[in-house]
Amino acid sequence: MLIVQGGIAPVVFPMLLFAAGLAGSLKFVYHPLWQAVGWSLYLLIVLALGFRLAPGFAPVTIFEILQAGTLHHIGFAPEKLILLLLTPPLVLTPVALQNTGWPGRDWPGLTFALLLGITLAVLVPLALALDFTRPGWMSGSLLLLAYRLADNLLFVCVLEESFFRGIIQTALIRWFAHWKWPQSPLLGITAASLLFGVAHIQGGGAFILLATVAGFSYGTVYYLTGRIHYAVALHFTINAVYHLGLSPSPISQ
Repeated sequence: MLIVQGGIAPVVFPMLLFAAGLAGSLKFVYHPLWQAVGWSLYLLIVLALGFRLAPGFAPVTIFEILQAGTLHHIGFAPEKLILLLLTPPLVLTPVALQNTGWPGRDWPGLTFALLLGITLAVLVPLALALDFTRPGWMSGSLLLLAYRLADNLLFVCVLEESFFRGIIQTALIRWFAHWKWPQSPLLGITAASLLFGVAHIQGGGAFILLATVAGFSYGTVYYLTGRIHYAVALHFTINAVYHLGLSPSPISQ
């Protein structure tokens, strides 16, 4: 459908084949030089797709909905589908948990629940203080709401957590540990959170700050549990709370 509607131009296919081959080689070719070159190329491709800088892609209208007398076109960026195929399979093996005094990998559910409560307790007042949002129920079509939440889960939470926590954070923690930096997990989580915040620069300074704080929580739950799905679940829950109860603008916007 994406090809028929012009979302992906045929000229992109060679690049997609190269990206798929590159991703596969990173899983099975362990030569140090190739790993360094390959991961550099991989990051460039992911960033180009993520920031929609790669040529040959165009948004595709998924469906249309009439709301308040206005016809809204609900679009989809095909780059996100390519990223979903390229990113989660390359999530790195979680780093070993250092002596934190908290059995996060034995009690992952409790760890998730505690961090969810802490994250909401910090983010909601901070977002209100920054005038980034205001309380109010989301209005609009339930069908569109369901689509937005599903899109957010797959193409925001799964993608971003796979990339920033599963790849970037893990690589940074390993790098700091390799060079004998003290508190390498904390440094890796913090650095990945800062990069995550900067990636939201289009939303302005308040969004960068909120994303950085949220990213620290997502990184912490991933490090403590060693399970990427808990980071995805925390990210999605925070986003759902924002979209449902702290973003009173119409769903179609």
